[in-house]
Amino acid sequence: MATRSKARKFGSGTLRLWACLACATLVMSLAPSLASSADPNLSIEEVTRQVNALNDQASNANENYLSAQINVTNAQQRLSAVQSRINREQASLNRVQKSIGSLASMAYQSGGLDSSLELLLADDPKTFLNKTAALDQLSRGQGTALRRAEAASQRLAQDRLALGQELGTLKSAQASAASSLSSVNSKARQAQALLDRLTAADRARYLAALAARRASSARASREALRTAGSSSDGGGGFSGGGVGSGRAAIAVAYAKAQVGDSYVWGAAGPNSFDCSGLMLAAWRAAGVSLPHQSGAQYGSTSRVSQSELRPGDLLFFYSPISHVGMYIGGGLMVHAANPSSGVEVSSLSGYWSSVYVGAGRV
Repeated sequence: MATRSKARKFGSGTLRLWACLACATLVMSLAPSLASSADPNLSIEEVTRQVNALNDQASNANENYLSAQINVTNAQQRLSAVQSRINREQASLNRVQKSIGSLASMAYQSGGLDSSLELLLADDPKTFLNKTAALDQLSRGQGTALRRAEAASQRLAQDRLALGQELGTLKSAQASAASSLSSVNSKARQAQALLDRLTAADRARYLAALAARRASSARASREALRTAGSSSDGGGGFSGGGVGSGRAAIAVAYAKAQVGDSYVWGAAGPNSFDCSGLMLAAWRAAGVSLPHQSGAQYGSTSRVSQSELRPGDLLFFYSPISHVGMYIGGGLMVHAANPSSGVEVSSLSGYWSSVYVGAGRV
């Protein structure tokens, strides 16, 4: 049975992440090591089994990292929005406080005597009455300004509390991302250590087998692309067909053109991809934005049945979802499979049918 290293993905495409992933990509694309010691009792078969297991574990950690990165981005956006509100509310409060100061100064300059005494001393009772009306208006204006100041102050306090909460959320998401990244790199180092234990001759055979598998995958994918569309039913119940149109046709053409490219966690082109990175890049070429994580891509698409599949629809696998491919018709999908196979075309019958979760239309 195919291993679950059939696919998963990693990263956000930033320079920092690319640097961190340099180690992770060693899992299945290693050059011969110059390790000084080797364990002749460790067989190629056992190393391959253990490396595949580590690759699966790294892929799960990678999926967690991608999810955490989305959470980090969302928290940063919310944090920025709250900070912008705080800046606006502080400016508003400052204006209200300045208005209150002006009103208080005017009232001070206009007042000073008891109103009954002012009436007795006034040369012109009409002037006094006008002055009294003005003072009443100042008093009402001051009351309104005070209420506005109180409301602005309350909003400011609430948003400052929200700012603290968002900062906490951001720090938690960043810690989760760092932990997942550390796990991916740890699994990669363990895989490297296993390969270092092979004798030089066995390492050479291992890498030769890896290259042969990659070449075989490329040949099979090219043949699948050549015959794609000759059958409307590829087995396993995936019976949708057609060639797609509009943006979907652009996305499919882009994904097909990447067959044979390498699989690298965190990559979204132009020459290497992880599974969700390939979907992101293909649909980006068609002018559509997708998140860089398979579960998030599932959430951002609308559900479609197997019998209604059209080229360009996304196919999701495993529970929880941790792999995604693109339907291209004839019961076939194109996907970034794993570091040993790269971007390839696979039939949806057999193994992939057994771990299928659902399809989504962009």
